Amino acid sequence: MAAPLDLNVARKNLSDALGDSMKLYLHNLKSWFKQKISKEDFDLEARNLLREDAVHLHNEFLLAIIARCQISSATTVSKEKSQSSSTSTPTKLKKGKIKRKIPGGRANLQQRFVPVNPTSHAHKVTTRSVDDGVTPLGFMSRDCLLPDISLMHGRMLVCAWESDLQDVSSITVKILIQAVETQLKNIISLVLARRSGFKLREKKFRYGLGAQIPNPYLRQTQLMDQTTSESYATAVTPTGHHAPSIKSSMDVGEEVAMHHLATSHQPAEDMGPINLYDLLDALKLYRSSIPSHSVYAPAVERILHRLWHPSIEEVEQESIHQQEVYLKQQLANQQLPVR
Repeated sequence: MAAPLDLNVARKNLSDALGDSMKLYLHNLKSWFKQKISKEDFDLEARNLLREDAVHLHNEFLLAIIARCQISSATTVSKEKSQSSSTSTPTKLKKGKIKRKIPGGRANLQQRFVPVNPTSHAHKVTTRSVDDGVTPLGFMSRDCLLPDISLMHGRMLVCAWESDLQDVSSITVKILIQAVETQLKNIISLVLARRSGFKLREKKFRYGLGAQIPNPYLRQTQLMDQTTSESYATAVTPTGHHAPSIKSSMDVGEEVAMHHLATSHQPAEDMGPINLYDLLDALKLYRSSIPSHSVYAPAVERILHRLWHPSIEEVEQESIHQQEVYLKQQLANQQLPVR
């Protein structure tokens, strides 16, 4: 088996063959990643930019990108498996004399249980398509999933090459994935805070999303105990010394919760799932949720573009498509061999 081609070597060979058209090639590659053009259109544009004897460099470059992304994702999985196996198996063996087992003796009741990862013995679920064995192409936006480490690594490589950078480390990809998850968590918390009440701790941290809002016109609301909104590590004694603050008991907590429930508004009706109108209102009100204007403006434009109501024909076509997918899945399950 031939060794995989180095990504930097493949990119250098392609850049030498393209010359000044390398920027246009990277632009087309980025458009394919963003689903603006199809794979066939991208291959056609690449063939138009390259000579006939240099078309193979385009294929080698794509294979090198796929190999790099697969290697980065495989290393992370192997590290997780090695860590789980190292915690489950002993690392050192005690040295000592070997004792012979006396026949007919009593059984040794020493604990010999070794924890095993159950996912390593589980059967892998394989999907099978009925369209001549061809697996349909899937997209993260259609499956409503976040990009994995391999897909993120490929997109970051293209952005790095546009900025005249050579490579992207795997640590940078992990940091960016964590940043995306944190950003989505912040936006979802803002949307939920707009739909229902919440509590504040230290006047910064939101918690208790979905709690009822106290009625400010009731007299008992002003007498409500607000000890849960602030936290003090120590308390000052009459002698002037700092002592650890005592947490409130369970009875005091139940009393505060009953008081809060009695002075709050009646629970509102079910507002349904979160929609694009809620997201648009949250982004308009909290503009600092997305600090970059180049990211904020396209996000708002996409939300406004998708605020449409489907027609009757589109609803019927969608139901027919769902029925076809369901029938294909049933046929695929019937064709799978029984073990």
